[in-house]
Amino acid sequence: MTGRALHLFAVMVFLMFFTLIGACQGIGPFAVGTPDASEAVSSEGEDAAGVPQTFVTVKMIMPGDESARMREFADNELNERLKKELNLKLELTYIPWSDYQSKLELALSTGEEYDLFWYGTPFVSDYKTKGYIQPLDMLLHKYGRDLTANIPADNFKLDQIDGKLWAIPSQAFTSAGKFTSVMVRQDLLESVGMKAIRTISDLETFYDKMYAVDPSYYGYLETDRGQDVLWRELSDQPLTFLDENQMFAVNENTGELVNYLESDLYKKVAHVRQRWVGMGLIDKNLVGNPAANIDQENAGKLLFRVGAVSRAMENLQTAQNADAAARLREYYLSPDKPKYIAAPSNEAYMIPAKARHPERAMRLMNWILQSKEHYNFIIYGIEGKDYRIENGKIKLLTNDQLMYEWMWRNKKYFMAPANVDDSVVQDMMHNDDNAQISRIFGFHFDQEPVKKEYAKLLAVYNEKFVPINIGIVSYEKQYDSAIAALKKSGYDKVWAELQQQYAAFRASQPSPAGQEE
Repeated sequence: MTGRALHLFAVMVFLMFFTLIGACQGIGPFAVGTPDASEAVSSEGEDAAGVPQTFVTVKMIMPGDESARMREFADNELNERLKKELNLKLELTYIPWSDYQSKLELALSTGEEYDLFWYGTPFVSDYKTKGYIQPLDMLLHKYGRDLTANIPADNFKLDQIDGKLWAIPSQAFTSAGKFTSVMVRQDLLESVGMKAIRTISDLETFYDKMYAVDPSYYGYLETDRGQDVLWRELSDQPLTFLDENQMFAVNENTGELVNYLESDLYKKVAHVRQRWVGMGLIDKNLVGNPAANIDQENAGKLLFRVGAVSRAMENLQTAQNADAAARLREYYLSPDKPKYIAAPSNEAYMIPAKARHPERAMRLMNWILQSKEHYNFIIYGIEGKDYRIENGKIKLLTNDQLMYEWMWRNKKYFMAPANVDDSVVQDMMHNDDNAQISRIFGFHFDQEPVKKEYAKLLAVYNEKFVPINIGIVSYEKQYDSAIAALKKSGYDKVWAELQQQYAAFRASQPSPAGQEE
């Protein structure tokens, strides 16, 4: 062997050795977690173009109602392309929003063979604990190069538990203060001589003025959440909810946990809600009926609801289907107070533990973010038929939604709809300016040590506290018996476990810049 040949051989051996070590340790630009040997990923045979040789059907669960165009698109253009490029057929099962959680969990708990589903980030930890989902590190490492190239690495930390990744945080967009703003019908606000919302009093004045003009409008429909919308005005400390059920929070200034249900702030919020019921701003006939709430919003009869940074854009088409003049905008109460990024993405795609084709599910998600052309295709459809681009904006040519755009919204590919005011787009794009990272960023409460107590207290909470939250039951009359029942169910044990886990998490985190301990 010549000296040159010997040198080349040595270089090749070194590169092969480095590649093998990197593959074993998860090193590389697309590594997020450290793949575990227990996560077996089968090797799929591929042709020269990298397309799997075996044709499969990927079954996916989605919330909402399937539009006529989505069915036509999936059956024809979409699946024709997925057959060619991924050798798969996508089979979509839609579950109405009002039944989504119950029917999804029934499918997961009974082991029905679905390969992919969407839900909010707060459910990842719960579904991991219940064994509904599988870890994704190996799958992402092997098939998700474009996902990790287009979704910030910090976003993935949100869905990492016990050193493993359990979901794909599909949205990569602005997110500070998510679910702490209020979305209003801006056209109706202006019609009664108002320009903006800054206070609780502004919301009540808006309702009173609209009711005097047309009593068929409903004030506030989304009564199951939104307490933290009011916190911005009612609390002298910046707080962020720790759990989806709104029982615990963190003080962003001190980093300490807050037992919200036993705080004076809870009493203040309950009194506002009780006042809203008395005013008619919260309608008793719609409380606890999500389907009726959605119907009223679809009919254009909603004055305001909880915002979500970009909900004014997302819901505009629905509002304009009912009223062509409708305009939406989001506001923060006490707008000069800081905003916090608790979760960079509330959207999580998970692969069930019983999935038959997890590799193809990951390939499909990766394919969506492989290019702007793929992204536009699966979200908007066929250019010239379903949409066209006008001055850098998306002009929809059909009222039927395809894939929900908000589930995959990505800063690199995003284009605003043509009918959205530039001011709304500016609100979204600059929402995170000067925002701070929340103290709970990346924290997950593992319910396993107290799962029996947690299940009991949730049952009590839903029975005793939700009516107080909504305002249909008096705080003064019912609070003492409600908190006593909650304590009896194991609330203090859950609170102690939560504090212990959070203390361990906090000890492992660097002190946030600009925040005092």
